[in-house]
Amino acid sequence: MSENMSEEKKLPKNPTPADTQDISAEVVNLSEVPVKTIEANLVRLQQSGAETVNATEVEINQGGAAQINAQNVSITQGGAGAAKAETVSVTQGGVGVIRAETTTVVDGSIGVAFADTIAIKDAQAGVIVSREVGGENIRTGVLLAGQVNGSVETVLDTPRAMLAGLTAGAAIGLILWIGQLISGRKE
Repeated sequence: MSENMSEEKKLPKNPTPADTQDISAEVVNLSEVPVKTIEANLVRLQQSGAETVNATEVEINQGGAAQINAQNVSITQGGAGAAKAETVSVTQGGVGVIRAETTTVVDGSIGVAFADTIAIKDAQAGVIVSREVGGENIRTGVLLAGQVNGSVETVLDTPRAMLAGLTAGAAIGLILWIGQLISGRKE
């Protein structure tokens, strides 16, 4: 069901599958409803889920979305597969991939984050790529940052990542060179 409205869109308490396909409105407030696609200026999901959300502002509380494209995203006790926005804030939730100018994570987790500025408190991440990272109790697998402020526990930080890259490149080059020497002698 696709609708264009300048007012708030509310679904019935027990929506049919036709009600939950595509929603387009200025403001979308959903509670305990799964939907496919949402296009709106403001989207609030309370214990609801969406495949794709395209909006200016997105607020998720105990819900989730597979993909979010917005200016500002706020997730509390929820999650998203991927979020692309100017600002992303995650509290007690998780996001698979974040691409943002500014990212804040408190008591949450992120798989991969690409951001200009990342503030993290009591959170974990797989990979962080940022100009500036700040916070406390940060646990990450790989950290590539220009500036780090705060306590970080990392498996691979920027200097180690550079060293690992150089070492891997040299090892692969040496293996290929030896392989050529061996194959050249057999002819």
